[in-house]
Amino acid sequence: MLRFLSADLDGTLLTSAKSITPYTQQGLIEAQRRGLTVILASGRPLYSILPYAEQLEMQKYRGFIIAYNGSLVWDCAEGKVIKEQTIPLNIIPLLAETIGDDFRIHGYKGNGIVVQGTPDDWSRYISRANKMPLLEVSDFSEAITDPQHKCIITGPPRKLWHLERRIKKLFDTSLDAYRSESFLLEIVPKGIDKAEALRELLESIGGGTDSLLCCGDGYNDLNMMRLAAVSCATRNAKKPVKKAATFVTDSCDNDGVAHAVEHFFKFRA
Repeated sequence: MLRFLSADLDGTLLTSAKSITPYTQQGLIEAQRRGLTVILASGRPLYSILPYAEQLEMQKYRGFIIAYNGSLVWDCAEGKVIKEQTIPLNIIPLLAETIGDDFRIHGYKGNGIVVQGTPDDWSRYISRANKMPLLEVSDFSEAITDPQHKCIITGPPRKLWHLERRIKKLFDTSLDAYRSESFLLEIVPKGIDKAEALRELLESIGGGTDSLLCCGDGYNDLNMMRLAAVSCATRNAKKPVKKAATFVTDSCDNDGVAHAVEHFFKFRA
């Protein structure tokens, strides 16, 4: 019996306008009322995810958040971090030195996004999507004063592919790097992954992957989806994601997650 729903946000639960539709909101609240535990799993920072959790009343229904692609796990009912892992501060200068003029490196400070140099179009995309202001700095290493759950590098897709390979080689024992979009390179502590964070969370709350429905659309959702008893891709998902899924639901703009929940939990809101 399915008891848990793990859902990515952008391209999955959220529409192209970065919102949750009333239909999906109503459906997931009703599913939680009937016993479903919702886990939001995203590359976004916690600050950017919390408003959606509040919209779904996850504090009331004891839901969880996996933020920064797995480097922070949040208990909505308790309002506290239950696990986190960060990039050590002493690695930040070395990482920043590896970035050339073709790229922008981003980190987090308070409720803002730090970017070294003039923000590019992709920087502004990150800012809009997360509803967090950009803080332009000339020296990234000096501006970043707290350990980071994640850094983001933006740039031309082909050049970013080569940079990804270089970072993986230089920081093999301390960092992982992968692209969530062709123009976004995510840098996280070694071993961080949505799937591992989800597996550990389920173990800690007495759940199993055999009772998990997972919905996603991007490359960084693949491991998480492979973990689940039932994996569901939105119709707008990347081709490899749809190929790996056991079920393809409607698009993120047509309440795909809500329809998947209705299908597998056998009810309508």
